[in-house]
Amino acid sequence: MERSLMNEEKHKLLLKDLKDIGINAKNYQVLSLLPLVFVAWADGKIQKGEYVEIMKIAKERHYLHKGGEKLLAHWLNEEPTPSYYEKGFRALVELARSEDAIGEDITPKNLKELLDMCMDVAKSAGGLWGKLWSVAPEEEVAIAKIASALAIDDGESWGELLEDLSSEPS
Repeated sequence: MERSLMNEEKHKLLLKDLKDIGINAKNYQVLSLLPLVFVAWADGKIQKGEYVEIMKIAKERHYLHKGGEKLLAHWLNEEPTPSYYEKGFRALVELARSEDAIGEDITPKNLKELLDMCMDVAKSAGGLWGKLWSVAPEEEVAIAKIASALAIDDGESWGELLEDLSSEPS
């Protein structure tokens, strides 16, 4: 009984968080792009390569449904607040854990894939001195924060994971 009440409270918080950030049952897929936006804004501005990469992913994965494109455009033009990111990341985790119909295609596996997409966005900025395979320190920190916020841990330290990802050719 107590566990059911906890789940009900988490569900209420999830619905509130989603509403607060403009996400609904029709556009919830765009929420998967929020971590990519977080990485893109890590150095204080969206680089052309980051914008192109985010749009490519959004279109390939069909994340821009009914209002999703407007929300993404807003995120790319004006950086979301820390509170907004927090609610969005918390909602992603809850949707991945939930058996609720609203987020049926947001799963724990998808959250891990988001880290790969975040790395693609970071690499697309040109990294240090324009090297396509390098990732700026601010972006590395942003990816580590996303991994922590999304509760992704496969037993490897985030420093090792970022080093492994950074050393892979793009």
